Amino acid sequence: MAWHNWFLPHKDTHKKAHLISWEAILIYILLFILLQVGFSIVGYTKPGVLGISGDIDQKKLIELTNLERESKGLSKVSENEALDKAAALKAQNMFEENYWAHFAPSGKTPWDFILGSGYKFTYAGENLAKNFYSSEEVVKAWMASSTHRDNLLNPKYQDIGIAVVEGVLNGQKTMLVVQEFGTTENLAGQPLVNVSGKQTVIPVQEYNQKPKLLAAVQTPLSGKPLLDPYFFSRTASLGLISLMVILLLVDFIVLKKRGVFRIASSRVAHMAILSAAAATLLTGNPGAIL
Repeated sequence: MAWHNWFLPHKDTHKKAHLISWEAILIYILLFILLQVGFSIVGYTKPGVLGISGDIDQKKLIELTNLERESKGLSKVSENEALDKAAALKAQNMFEENYWAHFAPSGKTPWDFILGSGYKFTYAGENLAKNFYSSEEVVKAWMASSTHRDNLLNPKYQDIGIAVVEGVLNGQKTMLVVQEFGTTENLAGQPLVNVSGKQTVIPVQEYNQKPKLLAAVQTPLSGKPLLDPYFFSRTASLGLISLMVILLLVDFIVLKKRGVFRIASSRVAHMAILSAAAATLLTGNPGAIL
């Protein structure tokens, strides 16, 4: 097999270069899957080696939240020390029990941390985020989700608490953002908590018997992770896509010079797949919200 057949269309059959054949694409997909499996194994055997480090600021998140509220004609929410503590307690618990959810495997609820911080609410809510690179990305993601946006723009809230905490979650260094809202203003009916767009009524007995929790001790992890798996995968994928685009252009030029070029459905499919993959990589990020 001639080396140029890897990069140029075959001289006699005009078959596409090996590196842009459908067989090659299947191999690329398999290698990508193996890469993700490898990341999982490394995260399990060497916790903290992989991870994402963002530049997220607690005060900036509060500022951006209030800018969104003011833009909709709503009043600002004020930072509350007890809600800051509740958010820190929730983040600490997610690392301790190794989960990413509003409700802990042990049964702890969002209002456990709010009430446990000493904040006696009549209405409260929680938004979560992880693995974003900036404060702006976090708030943008919340605003792009109808349930999180409705929570962030809820006119009933008067207070806010936010914690930004780093730790190891599922083997990878992770930055968690916990946003707690609340009001102590007297509202009719039993206390309510808004989680993922669902309102939960808190029984009076449970509300009154929640013990105070100890303050969360935040110990920042030293140093940055050795490898950002998202950045590595994104860079490798964009590099591969760029190579395939170049080879498809070479394929077009060579076949045109040979006088045998024709627009084939396979070439259209190649470009469509590459365009979709590139758009996904360029617009995506590793962040997630709950």
